[in-house]
Amino acid sequence: MAFNKLAVSEANTAIIDGLDAGGISAIWRRVRAHLREECGPALYSQEIARLRVRLSETGALVIIAPSNFNRDWVEDHWGARIRALWAELDPSHRDVHLLAEGQDAPQPVMAARLPAAASRSPAPTGLTADTAPTPADGTSPGDARFSFDSFRVGPANEVAAAAARTMVGASTPPFNPVFFYGDYGVGKTHLLHAVASAARNGSRPRKALYLTAEEFLSGFVTAMKARDTISFKETVRGVDVLLIDDVHFIAGKPKTEDEFLHTIAALVAENKQVVLASHKPPAELQMQDERLRSLLTGGLSCPLGKPDLDLRRQILDCKIAQATCHYPTFDVSEAVRDFLAARITSSPREMEGVLNNVICRTALIGQPVTMEVVSTALRELSLSSERRLTVDEIQKVVATHFGISTADICSKRRTQAVVRPRHIAMYLAKTLTTRSLPDIGRRFGGRDHSTVIHAVSKVTGMIDAGDSVADEIDALTRELQG
Repeated sequence: MAFNKLAVSEANTAIIDGLDAGGISAIWRRVRAHLREECGPALYSQEIARLRVRLSETGALVIIAPSNFNRDWVEDHWGARIRALWAELDPSHRDVHLLAEGQDAPQPVMAARLPAAASRSPAPTGLTADTAPTPADGTSPGDARFSFDSFRVGPANEVAAAAARTMVGASTPPFNPVFFYGDYGVGKTHLLHAVASAARNGSRPRKALYLTAEEFLSGFVTAMKARDTISFKETVRGVDVLLIDDVHFIAGKPKTEDEFLHTIAALVAENKQVVLASHKPPAELQMQDERLRSLLTGGLSCPLGKPDLDLRRQILDCKIAQATCHYPTFDVSEAVRDFLAARITSSPREMEGVLNNVICRTALIGQPVTMEVVSTALRELSLSSERRLTVDEIQKVVATHFGISTADICSKRRTQAVVRPRHIAMYLAKTLTTRSLPDIGRRFGGRDHSTVIHAVSKVTGMIDAGDSVADEIDALTRELQG
């Protein structure tokens, strides 16, 4: 059978085995719509559009990926988000499993989950423990992709990598909590998984639990609704190492902030290691509880920056080596590797997206990797040699220009000295980046997408009216792109 185009039609992606069109299928359409808006049309058609769903015999939702490679990518990058969206839209709160085509039964989703104690009540939804035994060789699912061995180190992340290895090898936490921060796609999640894996499989095995902030939030809300917060507390506090990703999603939610504060404080008091990650340092998070901000800033904060050319090449070589485990015929010449490393300057995550596109165009249909194929993949994903701006960069440049802080721009303050720069920053984020409106809103203190629309309309109207804001935007654009 000839291999079809990568962008599968919506009619094919909507295949749902044996489900009622008005129930599960409707929820799946809504989930896909959210994902398309959040990840953009290129990545959506590349990775998400090929997924289909069915129900298992136990009533759990099973999401089917066409290959192990696709399944792993979706699980790593969007698994938690898919489960969170499904939990919001599905009143039955069924389990969600992500499998590759041909797998017969759901596999454990998160290797860092704890075995459940026999006498303990079931953990809240989102914190269900894995019960599968660890393999005899001491490894665990995902080690090859998210280990210290596969984490490439350079000037942009060497401090964070050193801190991670130090805490794993220490008998008591040398720093607590440890807070990794940096833009999306620079390796924070990889480092957290590496710490969890090393803690579980080291010479002194320890219980390690990795959660996204959405999973922490969902588990806590579910526990409150079920009036069973004790089980939730036992699950997240009964570990030796707690790792929570995307902490900024907890900011601004008072009840969750309070539980988060007490969880971290309890673990720190018992010399249990706490490792956190976010796209901003603790001081810039919009926390309502100053006690929580103080606790987070009192630990060790380690930045992860964008990789330089040498580090990008190392990361690319590592990802190609991982890909050849699935596709032995996949061969990339040195010239193509140099070309990709030089072109993709934004983040390793976009590099991985391009690589996935290249794999589908070559290894899956028995074609060689050529410069033409790679150039086509770059064009399809709207990537070029131009530097890709981030919302964080825009916020910093605008804040400096107007003599305020990035925390002011993301705050709830509504004075003219803050509102005007905030509107301009939102306008620039919309016009100079590929981020969706909801994503931009979240990065401005958790605001709604309608707030971004209002800001863009406001600034556009001022420009049309000949306001001096046009000159300010021109100057800021030149500075950002220069």
